[in-house]
Amino acid sequence: MFLAPVTLENQFVRLRPFVPGADGAELYALADRAPEIFRLWSFRGPGDWVGAWAESIRRRTEDGTMIAFAAERPHDNAFLGITSFLDPSEVNKSVEIGMTCYAPEAQGTRVNPSAKRLLMAHAFEAWGARRVQYQVDNRNERSKAAVLKLGGKLEGVLRNHRTLPDGFVRDTAFFSILDTEWPEVKARLDARIAAAEVAAP
Repeated sequence: MFLAPVTLENQFVRLRPFVPGADGAELYALADRAPEIFRLWSFRGPGDWVGAWAESIRRRTEDGTMIAFAAERPHDNAFLGITSFLDPSEVNKSVEIGMTCYAPEAQGTRVNPSAKRLLMAHAFEAWGARRVQYQVDNRNERSKAAVLKLGGKLEGVLRNHRTLPDGFVRDTAFFSILDTEWPEVKARLDARIAAAEVAAP
């Protein structure tokens, strides 16, 4: 079984295959109303970087190196952001979860842990992944803390790992979750989501 586009949903978020043409407009709108969430974004550069990003999603979807998902609010289909499977390896049974960003109203809510719960369950349980990894710009303390809170283990930081469109040479923090760790990670995520549901007004 190859990792393929699929719709994943729980009561807090729906992840459906991202359609670059139709959903590209949603990315433009999100970048226009909340530019601060893209401050450390790898694709942010001069010119029409949102269009270049959408085109990259289209190309990578076609060549099988990316499976992008639009994140939606289930009850009204409101666009909340994007997240992706990156570079799935059938031989190694490994995949990265990344290119994730959410609208301000979704940040700090049940959306991210719910989305990651859906993605990792699909990777580990349906596809048979042995490793799920996360790469984070080492300057992005919020994202690093979020991955640790999910249960990711910091493996190290690659220095001068990637040159961004603005010329900045970034360090990248690598995190992973292994199949043997997934049951405990899943249990903690389920408890976290349940606690947030009880605490919600």
